[in-house]
Amino acid sequence: MKISIISDSHDNIDNLKKAIEISNNEKCEYLIHLGDIVSPFSAKILKEFNGLVKAVFGNNDGEVLGLKQIFNTFGGEIENSPCKFELGGKKFVIMHEPYFLEELAESQEFDYIFYGHLHKTDYKNIKRTYILNPGELGGWIDKPTFYILETKSNDFKEYKV
Repeated sequence: MKISIISDSHDNIDNLKKAIEISNNEKCEYLIHLGDIVSPFSAKILKEFNGLVKAVFGNNDGEVLGLKQIFNTFGGEIENSPCKFELGGKKFVIMHEPYFLEELAESQEFDYIFYGHLHKTDYKNIKRTYILNPGELGGWIDKPTFYILETKSNDFKEYKV
């Protein structure tokens, strides 16, 4: 299964559209957004993704009700951080701010821990747990990046937009 992992798009609609186009071309089944979409008008762009969208709120997502309403229009899910779920037999925890990363990884309860907020890429593996910050998609502080994960092989690939 292929999963697109995005964070900190901060209303950069052009970069969000590019990431969704790449994710669709790569035949991703899921898109995970790790927070700081910011405005409901940006969330509308997520409708263009051909699979299921799951997201958490970030510290700049002020219009919580508006974001929830947009997600409801296309069957997406947006929740508070941290959010735990299972997908394709794999256990995930996703969050915006990086809380207790090492402790979560050491617990070996999760296959994947994804977080955002820091606007820089971070990737590490602790035993069987993979930890990833895909960097920022917005491109306001650093180069705009996101990742695609192939869960069968645990292969993470960085994309620049």
